[in-house]
Amino acid sequence: MDEEQDFAYAVSAKALRHIAETAGRQASGVVAIRSRSAAVTDGVVHLHLVVRARYGGDLHGLALDVQQRAAEAIDAMVEPEGLDISVTIEDLAVLPAE
Repeated sequence: MDEEQDFAYAVSAKALRHIAETAGRQASGVVAIRSRSAAVTDGVVHLHLVVRARYGGDLHGLALDVQQRAAEAIDAMVEPEGLDISVTIEDLAVLPAE
């Protein structure tokens, strides 16, 4: 196939959810990604991640970190026309002291 030839491909909502979840779980303070949703509208990827976080941390900073990690992964792998990511801290986990 000639590199200059146009071709079309699609990335499923399921794949987008997995990319965002995998990236978001890397943030320090995330215990789990409880749910995630993805949709694409006019080339813009819309993602929502619901996080269970470790009690006692900076929740605002954690949400931003999850959002940034997910955005970087989606942007690098999919190159969407636009990206809209929201993060909800739904639950906190009190973990035993280390």
